[in-house]
Amino acid sequence: NGRPYIRNKAGMQFFDSLNQEVVLMKRKSMYTAVLALSLALGLAGGGLACRTFRDRLDALEEQAVLQHQRSICGLEDAFAAEYDTQRGAGYPSNGADSVCARVGQAYTRGQRLILGSSTAAFALVREEEVAYSCLPESVAAADVQQAAAATDGILLRGRTLLLGGVLNTPYSYPVAVVTAVDASGAFAARDQLLYSWLAVQAVITLAALAAAYQYERLQELNARQSRFVADLTHELKTPLTSLIGYADLLRGGTLDAERRRTAAEALYHESARLESLSQQLLALNGLQADGVALRPVRVAAAFADAARSLPDVVLDCDAPAEAVVLADRVLLADLVRNLALNGWHAGPKDGAVHLRCTDAGECWRLTVQDAGCGIPAEALPHLTEPFYRVDKARARANGGSGVGLALCAQIAAAFGTQLDFASRVGEGTTVTILLKKGAAEHEEA
Repeated sequence: NGRPYIRNKAGMQFFDSLNQEVVLMKRKSMYTAVLALSLALGLAGGGLACRTFRDRLDALEEQAVLQHQRSICGLEDAFAAEYDTQRGAGYPSNGADSVCARVGQAYTRGQRLILGSSTAAFALVREEEVAYSCLPESVAAADVQQAAAATDGILLRGRTLLLGGVLNTPYSYPVAVVTAVDASGAFAARDQLLYSWLAVQAVITLAALAAAYQYERLQELNARQSRFVADLTHELKTPLTSLIGYADLLRGGTLDAERRRTAAEALYHESARLESLSQQLLALNGLQADGVALRPVRVAAAFADAARSLPDVVLDCDAPAEAVVLADRVLLADLVRNLALNGWHAGPKDGAVHLRCTDAGECWRLTVQDAGCGIPAEALPHLTEPFYRVDKARARANGGSGVGLALCAQIAAAFGTQLDFASRVGEGTTVTILLKKGAAEHEEA
């Protein structure tokens, strides 16, 4: 009878592993899609920001060309006027640099009187040296010289557009003019759009991640519910098959007294299993729906209640008299009883299950320990799943319903804690629970 069970167990492990791989692939695909969406949004935002920047810069370049042409015309007139003044006065020039400086200052004053603060910034360059400049301090002299040499294009240095051109003056030496136009507006428009788009991208990405997470949780919940229904159906099928079979034999009326007694015992055993299963399912549902009111409970009293309910189980109990926890006495005793019964069914080598309570600072640490067959490491994460059994044949032989540890986990959650399992195959299992300390109150034993 062991071989079919082993094959079924191996098959279930295979399908569980396959389902886990499918879930992992779905999860990777879902989050990869979210990552691709975020990347696409980032690329679209970057492209839109670059296009906006280019459009604004093109518009500024057109304005810069007009301002540059206006500066060239105005400065050429200013140099001509300076030349005529010098000739009319009959005195020679004090030098090319002084001429450039006087012309530049005069032109700047005249433009400020006409245009106010919107006067174009410019510099006059003679023989690769800056003779006059009203450019912003952020513009380097090397950039001015480069712009003066490149008279057929527009240079972008930092956040400033530089345009160079040669002036047609009556003087014998060449003079170049460099006009500067502030392009910070294009950068500001680009940055504002980029930041806004990044904010939209972040919101959409977070919303997509939240939706993916909720979808994943919903899928897990649906899978858990489907597994619960399938396991419950399987759990009901086994005793119902036995009940129907034995009832059919009894209905035939051809059994002798011994076989009738055997059939009656089987009917009673399977009916008791169904009753236990229904009661535990109702208790599990009640815990999930109603919650628990926590009161001070003496741990020694809960241990004693569990021991009284298990007369055939050898329990080694040790709890300090001052150990009081916040819990529900009936539920705590039921939790300890289920854990102790599981430990007893594991076949402890020393013939006892050990219940201990030790001080853990702000909590009391309760442990249920056995030296039985132990639990494989891969089974530990699934112990509190309804109807999960490490050894189904042994569990059914002991009358287990498969809901006991799930109920224990719900009781622990209602107490604001959780079960911690530590086990080694062939050495035994230890279940640990941390419960908050409560104030000592008078309580019936």
